[in-house]
Amino acid sequence: MTIEFKLPDIGEGVAEGEIVRWIVNEGDQVREDQPMVEVMTDKATVEIGSPVTGRVAKILVKAGQVVPVHSVIVHLEKTGAATSAAAPAATAQASFPAPQATHAVAAPASAAPASAAAEATASDAKILAAPATRKLARESGVPLAAVPASGPHGRVTKDDLVNFLKGAPGAAPAGFAPRVAAASAHAPAAAREVAAHAAPAAPSTATAAARHAPAPRPAFAAGGEERIPYRGIRKATGDQMVRSAFTAPHFTYVEEIDMTALYALRKDAAGIAEQDGVKLTYLPFIMKALCSALRRHPSANATLDEKAGEIVVKKDIHVGIATDTERGLMVPVVRNCDARSVLDIAADLQQLTAKARAGQASREELTGSTITITSAGSIGGLFATPIINHPEVAILGVYQIKEKPVVRNGAIVIGRVGYLSITLDHRVVDGGTAAHLMNHMKKLLENPGLLVLGS
Repeated sequence: MTIEFKLPDIGEGVAEGEIVRWIVNEGDQVREDQPMVEVMTDKATVEIGSPVTGRVAKILVKAGQVVPVHSVIVHLEKTGAATSAAAPAATAQASFPAPQATHAVAAPASAAPASAAAEATASDAKILAAPATRKLARESGVPLAAVPASGPHGRVTKDDLVNFLKGAPGAAPAGFAPRVAAASAHAPAAAREVAAHAAPAAPSTATAAARHAPAPRPAFAAGGEERIPYRGIRKATGDQMVRSAFTAPHFTYVEEIDMTALYALRKDAAGIAEQDGVKLTYLPFIMKALCSALRRHPSANATLDEKAGEIVVKKDIHVGIATDTERGLMVPVVRNCDARSVLDIAADLQQLTAKARAGQASREELTGSTITITSAGSIGGLFATPIINHPEVAILGVYQIKEKPVVRNGAIVIGRVGYLSITLDHRVVDGGTAAHLMNHMKKLLENPGLLVLGS
């Protein structure tokens, strides 16, 4: 029996989706609910599973194509027990890509029979792991289901897999021996990495000397190039940035802020936050200061409806947090920041960014921001001029806080100093407004006790 599988509804108001990649190939056997394809809408990517147990007969849509909802994207040949052929809804949460072929991992030489290995690896499709981790597991013949996970929401990290391969205490089940590929110049990079992390043989003088020898420089072929498909989240982000950069006339205002008092307050408050399992950073304080400034200067918390010729000022303040993930840039949204405590914001921020990095943030958690913050403080740099997250009219940049000389009461002392930048759409916000907004934030952050006064 052949089933024409149609792209299901993947969110309210969503009329089309981009096929990011096929998790299965033509001819593959699939189980009911096994992930088949990744589809992107807005900035959320969802996995869509098979409605039946059977075989992938024909894939009709190539990766990178955008197709309307209810378009036929694949033909399936149904086998096995009778199941409902209704197209399932996309998973409510985004997730990391499943392996290229979930059924094709060979069993380790000393493991259980092939059928047992196939059954174990079939369950890998539902295990959270980054693509590089999955590839490393496939090269070494390790089912991800056998690896103890330490990442958020049960995600198997690369370190988890490496520790498993090393035979860390409690990591590998008794009798399990992963297949380790020879670390030759002809072995795949992932296989060489497995070999590099395998349990070492007895040390010798030669091997000890080799460990201290300088690492060989990578050899690059003359010329050549690598072509990477420009699609998925990378393309969606690029399209958004181009639209913003060539639509809104950007200008950026930068302020230097003495964060010494905030540094002390955060340090004292961190212990209280830890009791609730919350890591307290500077960002929730900065978000509260931003909300207070936006209440005084609401034109920065707005959008421009060009067709109607109206500036739409938002009454709620929902702050998007630009988050760097293995899949690309995502913007989880902390809602109603002005009405919440610093600790509440910190808890929500920690949960949302963890879900975004683990690929589990829902479409609702990645949309609806009224202003965005981008923070490079943990990486470094002085300041930048970020591009506005269209259709918003402002984006706040947060940067590294460093020890620097400051003048206090006529004396030069060491303080904790950082820069904030705010980039605005000059069609909606004037330079004077930017200066007043930043001055208000500067006052609150240099005297953080004032944050208790609210907005």
